[in-house]
Amino acid sequence: MYNKEYFNTKNYENYLERKDRYFKMAEELYQSFNKIGLLDKNTKILDYGCAVGFLIKGFENIGFNNVYGYDISEWAIEQAKKNNCKILKKVDSHYDMGIFLDVLEHMKDEEILNVFNNTSFDYMIVRIPCSHESNPDNFYLNISKIDETHINCKTPKKWIDFFSKLGYKRYFKLNMSTIYNSDGCFCYFFIK
Repeated sequence: MYNKEYFNTKNYENYLERKDRYFKMAEELYQSFNKIGLLDKNTKILDYGCAVGFLIKGFENIGFNNVYGYDISEWAIEQAKKNNCKILKKVDSHYDMGIFLDVLEHMKDEEILNVFNNTSFDYMIVRIPCSHESNPDNFYLNISKIDETHINCKTPKKWIDFFSKLGYKRYFKLNMSTIYNSDGCFCYFFIK
């Protein structure tokens, strides 16, 4: 399902041309969170749903050594391994930071809970296509609606409630130049 064709259609059109964008995101996250002591080059990071590993390589280019990825797409894993990314076959450890970009909408709540039951994160970044309070059962953005693999649709408030039940009581919106919260895109930083 998540083969090469998937990464060249709909929301992911020309995905392999987005490397620079993810490199800039790694740099921006490092610059912002390093200043407040939440991210340094020794931070152990898991990019869950890492696809071809662009964000992993972005952090490695800065000097990070403990960045790992996980994905279910065999094609994406193959691409990431060609780029010497550290790809895990399963996740069941502790990480300082978890990064979940455009992945949780592809998973049922039970699958997400399974990840958090087996893996712990002190803090995390999530970016998830979401619905709006005025129409809570449908994704807000048309691009999110047309992807048939998007099966988990919640309002921002329901996502906050979901993560609060997992122990993430402190959170704030992310609004940077490369990663930001908006109508239809839930983008937050959570701290346990």
